[in-house]
Amino acid sequence: MSAQPRAVRSRSRARTEAALRLARTRRPATLALLCALLRYPTVSAAAGHRADLRRCAARLAAHLRRIGLDTVTVRPGRAAPVVTADWLHRPGAPVLLVYGHYDVQPAAPRSAWTTDPFRPRLDSGYVHARGASDDKGQLTAHLAAIEAWLATGGPPVNLRVVLDGEEEIGSPTLSHALRRGPAYLRADLAVVSDTRMRDAHTPVLVDGLRGSLAARIEVTGPATALHAGAFGGAVAEPARTLCALVAGLHTPGGRIAVRGFYDDVRPLDPVRRARLARDGPRAAELLAPAGAGTGAGEPGYSAFERTTVRPAVVVTGLSGTARGAIPARASAHLSVRLVPGQRPAAVARALRTHLADRTPRTVHSRLRVLAACPPYTLDPEGPGVDAATRACVRVFGRGPLLLPSGGSIPFVAELAAVTGTQTLLLGFGLPDDRIHAPDERFPLLSLERATDTCVELYGELGES
Repeated sequence: MSAQPRAVRSRSRARTEAALRLARTRRPATLALLCALLRYPTVSAAAGHRADLRRCAARLAAHLRRIGLDTVTVRPGRAAPVVTADWLHRPGAPVLLVYGHYDVQPAAPRSAWTTDPFRPRLDSGYVHARGASDDKGQLTAHLAAIEAWLATGGPPVNLRVVLDGEEEIGSPTLSHALRRGPAYLRADLAVVSDTRMRDAHTPVLVDGLRGSLAARIEVTGPATALHAGAFGGAVAEPARTLCALVAGLHTPGGRIAVRGFYDDVRPLDPVRRARLARDGPRAAELLAPAGAGTGAGEPGYSAFERTTVRPAVVVTGLSGTARGAIPARASAHLSVRLVPGQRPAAVARALRTHLADRTPRTVHSRLRVLAACPPYTLDPEGPGVDAATRACVRVFGRGPLLLPSGGSIPFVAELAAVTGTQTLLLGFGLPDDRIHAPDERFPLLSLERATDTCVELYGELGES
């Protein structure tokens, strides 16, 4: 090995260490930025929060300009803006797309929270607020790393930054934009931190995401709500029919009962299955944050397999009840999780046929698809995997486990499907961060380690 490559590596390492030192001196400012973002109630699913989403987008855009990114743009969206920026000052170097989302899940019921979900609270080494872990805390770590690099001469890779205000509702604006191929979405590789580690000291590089199909079953019957005493027993009841339809989605044993649902599901590779059993959480560990002592689901598979590499049909909401009356309509929300081989459109057709065959003539039913995205699979030999491994070794003292995640990130799946761009899913949330639940939190240690890992990652990608 020649002296010149050693000298080049030495200079590269010195630049990374300079960025690390600056990021560490700015820990208080990084936490202050996170708390500022958490104060915006950026609930993309609620029309009443549109102004909050716009204000948060403006705050993010101002921050991106301040730290030195170029072409900062707030792009209008269906529900919320997409904030984009770039830094393209390394001719010939790869382009890294950094994606994160600033919208959050609803915080209802407020009564279940210890304190106001949009007034961040620091307690026992955690910051508590809606969006602390999903995804404002993880997003802030990337912003801190980018700031540190820009203040010390710039990273060795080109950057494109995309901050999504609609991830929690399926990223409709970005999904539509991808098919037009705009320059701000073109990259050689993407990185997203919106997933979880195995535990506080074991990073995970996610090698697969399940796809998703968000849908609503709607059952309608009488023209109006009816008095239960005057009409009970003489008319069809949409709520009762809905209950029967929902119950009929699964067999008593827990397998999905929809004909054709499993047709395109690929068999699990025995070698990968053995690795999941070795590296993944045991059932008791996985279920502990849920407060569930006993699991349930498809027979023949572990709890971790059921939540990551097997499909699922989950009922996330029921509505239509009216005290003392027979409701004219009732509905159920479904979250269908898909695995490699399954296509959202084919699964939706199977569900529609299943429901139509089981709906009595006395009522009407329909399935409305609200959002969908395909599964995503990482190529373990693809670009950036070695760089991510080296970055984790430097910060955590070990490389990341390769494990699947049961969640879905629509932009990641669509980016791969439309452009072929792979995404490094290197997240820093913990299993007990209570995402989508009351008292969501993010460890301050995770914020610090995430920032350091992002600094290292950008440096290692330059080495690659």
